[in-house]
Amino acid sequence: MNKWVWLCPSFAIGLVAAVFTLWGLTWWSALLAALLLVCPALLLWGLAVTRRYPEAANEPTPETRGMVMNWQAPFYDWGCRAVGLGRNFRDATLRHAALSSGEQVLDVGCGTGVLTRLAAEAASLSGHAVGIDPAPRMIGVARENAARTGSQAKFKLAAIERLPFDDSSFDVVLSSMMLHHLPPDLKHDGLAEVYRVLKPGGRLVAVDIDRPANPLWWLLVWPLLLMPATAANMRGEIPDHLRAAGFDPVQVKGRWVQWLTFWVASKGDKS
Repeated sequence: MNKWVWLCPSFAIGLVAAVFTLWGLTWWSALLAALLLVCPALLLWGLAVTRRYPEAANEPTPETRGMVMNWQAPFYDWGCRAVGLGRNFRDATLRHAALSSGEQVLDVGCGTGVLTRLAAEAASLSGHAVGIDPAPRMIGVARENAARTGSQAKFKLAAIERLPFDDSSFDVVLSSMMLHHLPPDLKHDGLAEVYRVLKPGGRLVAVDIDRPANPLWWLLVWPLLLMPATAANMRGEIPDHLRAAGFDPVQVKGRWVQWLTFWVASKGDKS
């Protein structure tokens, strides 16, 4: 498991120690400590129960230096809804994607496949939607959910820096809350791969952490500046990475909770 996964629990445990050192054990300091320990508790619970979840069988696990979120599979969908990244957020992403019937869609870092399944519905039977993720248990859950719901979405175990698709295969690529899992050089390599598999005139719709619009957010999220992968996002460098990969134009299409940004990046003209 990527070493940066432990930043949240370590930070939380350090704050708990500081709370008890400064104010001792009182009912309100105990309550504050319990709230701070939610992140470590979820991490330990996820690690404990992950083995009971389905895994992509008979497929080699791709090597990647990005963050692999196998441990989140047990509560990923619940966690997204709990922090405001539920159906409304997915619908907003697809609204910016403006998918048409018959389009070929790739969802990179698809997790449990919620957005991929919605994209498959938008593309209809004449289109195609496939999701990729380097976490075997995420892909296992995605396939199980697709089978249960009768979705036409397909899922592959793969990493963004080595996409198993031919050049110019897709009309649209979706990236939802995935880029902040990649160190800076991997952002470059992954976005170059996305550019490669897009058709001329195709578009990447990305939503991810960006420089907070509200200064109050900095009080909560400043630890992300300590992680190389998320620091690039917090400094507002995602448009630079998109342009370096060849995308032009790169447009901001909206914000979510004043901290996440929707970008639409194009691969030039069809002509």
